[in-house]
Amino acid sequence: MSQGMVSAGEAARRLGVAPVTIQRWVDSGVLHAERTAGGHRRIYVTELRRLIAANRPTTLSGPLASWFDVLMTGDPAKVKAALIASREETGSWTRTGDEVASAIAEIGRRWEAGACQIFEEHAATEALRRAAAACVSEMRYPIDAPCAALFTIENERHTLGLALAELVVVEAGWRPLWIGEGPPLDELGDLVAKFKPDAFVVSASGASWPSAVARYQAPLVWEAKKSGIDLILAGGGAWKVSATVKRVFAFTDLREALS
Repeated sequence: MSQGMVSAGEAARRLGVAPVTIQRWVDSGVLHAERTAGGHRRIYVTELRRLIAANRPTTLSGPLASWFDVLMTGDPAKVKAALIASREETGSWTRTGDEVASAIAEIGRRWEAGACQIFEEHAATEALRRAAAACVSEMRYPIDAPCAALFTIENERHTLGLALAELVVVEAGWRPLWIGEGPPLDELGDLVAKFKPDAFVVSASGASWPSAVARYQAPLVWEAKKSGIDLILAGGGAWKVSATVKRVFAFTDLREALS
């Protein structure tokens, strides 16, 4: 696939619409697309940015505006101060996490629309990552607290959601085991043997290919079931829901799953 083009399914995900809507827009001329030799639609990224820019509000308000402004400073100290102030105001890291997640999504949408440069997005997310880690380092949990291992699927580098999730994990009385970028599947057994976690909190972003998520999930479920570990699946990835896993979409869901 050309770097400047995406599939119709990916275009639908980025625009937050159903795939059939993309088809209708292409057929009506609202969205320009090319077709591959196999007849599949490919959408130019510039087309997506044009639509996103045309449909986003020009101004933000409330907590979303405040978070957007402080994150765009790229200053970890300012972001940490904002995190602590929000925690005091909302009463929980859960609610603070959901507020911040909305601001991060807004930054992503602005990047998609060409209204935010890559270095700005990177500075904002890195500032938040460092600020969240600093807050976690100052929190305490019981010495006999259950352990939650936090990691993504293999080759997934979007760990920012997990950085916020770690705050929720500690607040819920758990001891976090930060793994970050997902370990290879053949190392899961060794991870369990060495650290003996009571739960896996595993994230996959919407940018992950569904096939990659499915490939990682099957052995993950098997290892969790064999070892008696709770499995919590997070992020916008295409996880398959079943009775053996807990699927969470927001930090509120995560807190409930940990309970």
